[in-house]
Amino acid sequence: MTGPLVLIVDDELGLLDLFAGLLERTNCRVMTASSGSMALETLSQHTPDLMILDLAMPGMDGFEVLQAVRTVRRLDAMKVMILTARPNLVPEVEPLGIDGWVAKPLLPHEFRSIVHAMLTS
Repeated sequence: MTGPLVLIVDDELGLLDLFAGLLERTNCRVMTASSGSMALETLSQHTPDLMILDLAMPGMDGFEVLQAVRTVRRLDAMKVMILTARPNLVPEVEPLGIDGWVAKPLLPHEFRSIVHAMLTS
């Protein structure tokens, strides 16, 4: 498969599997990480086109992941979409450099549509 590479980061394993499955049925190559530290480890070896990042995770949260990512020049072109059940946190993370966000829960077709729009913009 030669489609865009997407990294999905979420500590809710059921959602991680659901979102990965939805994107794998499209033209996307998908990697997953169930924690912030796993995300940074993956990003040390790969450069996705898009990272879908949950903000509220135990340990290293999405804010810390995003702060770390934004210091790596190689990842400058990677788009970041925040996935959150707490949209009130979005204004706090916007200055760190995000390309969009979605609120949980969302319908599968909405998720695919938003990801497609981010990858083609």
